Amino acid sequence: MKKWFGRRVIKTGLAVLITASICQLLHLSPTFAVITAIVTTEPTVADSIRKGVIRLPAAALGAIFTITATTVLGQHAISYALVAMLTIIVCSKLQFDTGTLVATLTAVAMIPDTTNHALFDFASRVSATSIGIFVSTLVNFVILPPKFGPLLVEKVDSLFKRTAKDFYSMLEMHLSNQREPNQNLSLLSIHEELIKAYQLARYQDDESQYRSSSEYEQRSFDYLHKKLDYLQLSLYHIGKIAYLKVNQPLTNREIKLILVVIHSLHLILHDHYHQITSNHLTSIEQLKALKITHQSSNSFIFQLCHELLSLHDVVTELSQLTAEERRISLQDKKYPEYIFRKQFMYE
Repeated sequence: MKKWFGRRVIKTGLAVLITASICQLLHLSPTFAVITAIVTTEPTVADSIRKGVIRLPAAALGAIFTITATTVLGQHAISYALVAMLTIIVCSKLQFDTGTLVATLTAVAMIPDTTNHALFDFASRVSATSIGIFVSTLVNFVILPPKFGPLLVEKVDSLFKRTAKDFYSMLEMHLSNQREPNQNLSLLSIHEELIKAYQLARYQDDESQYRSSSEYEQRSFDYLHKKLDYLQLSLYHIGKIAYLKVNQPLTNREIKLILVVIHSLHLILHDHYHQITSNHLTSIEQLKALKITHQSSNSFIFQLCHELLSLHDVVTELSQLTAEERRISLQDKKYPEYIFRKQFMYE
């Protein structure tokens, strides 16, 4: 059922039901209120309030254009076009961007129901729109508050696993002097998903303005936000590796060492706890020595070693951050359980 009826779907349906019921009780046309209630059901309460403040005056402007156009031209096709165009233009000039859609829809929908009583039409349409905005905001706040924590944890884990997989396959292709045609598209796709993850984090920040959260809940979201920052740094170095050109042959020993390092980095990125093994540290020391032997040239092997070592620095900080956060989560039962899954530590 959750696949079909998510929280936002349920809240939208409930907002429409309440809005239409109130309008019928007050003998107001529910059409405009219902349109507004559907469009203004936002992911967070903060968005509903922030955008609602803009949508109400935008809808009022649309109502004014509708009444003026129908009074002068009547209910003709040209009236629909003029109302839509004027509403969009004025909302754009006044920077009512988030209210443009609601204002245009309600303004056009008003035309068939206009009467000779302009003031009454204006008051009833603005009242109905206000009811839609108020009800959708109230439902968004009271009913089924959003749970961005588990969603963000799932998104972060998924992004790290995708990054680890693409990083490993990309380096394998590099070392065999082959390029996968879609490797850059894959990195671009991860960047797009990273932006969505940051948006989830922003939603939680917005919600915290209107809902009380414990110290540990806030701390856990700060931790997840930092993980996203480290993922962004990792993608930066992986992206630079993707554009390196193999301009020299590599020995079997060099290839073997680099494969060991990238496999180890792949495991660290993929691991939910980002743990670093002693074998990884040993291979990193060998990689540093390899970099020194090629430091006199700006060759592929030198640049690759530099980026891999930079990526190692990033995952080292990530590992330390995760270890400290997990230690705190184990010490206090108030820490959100969904941040760290149950899993055995390894050496």
